[in-house]
Order: sequence, then structure tokens, then C-alpha cells
Amino acid sequence: MSEFGYKTRIYDDVLKNKLKSSSTVLIQGPKWCGKTTTAEQQARSSLYMSDPDNLSKNLLLA
Repeated sequence: MSEFGYKTRIYDDVLKNKLKSSSTVLIQGPKWCGKTTTAEQQARSSLYMSDPDNLSKNLLLA
């Protein structure tokens, strides 16, 4: 996380409401716009597919 902390985004409330009705959401957008950081604020768990320690396991599960 940056030294400035998380800045609340307009989409935070939208995401919170979507997660109330569905446990899974798809967030799309350009690189470096804050998709992951925004999602991490609401997530109960995270799975990073690019984690090198679990790459083969993640590919098998996918």
C-alpha cells in the first residue's frame, strides 16, 4: 500500500452493493486504475493467480 493509504473511490459503494446480491463480481478496466486495490478493500479472501509459489496448483484449479 502506498504511504498515503487508500483513497475512497466512487465505485466502492457500487461494489459493496453488488457483493450483497452476489458473492462474485468481475471488475474490468485499464491497467493501474485501482481495480485490485479497490477489490481488496471489500474482499474476504484473495487468490492471486500469478503467485509463483502456487502457480501449478492455481492452474490445475482453474
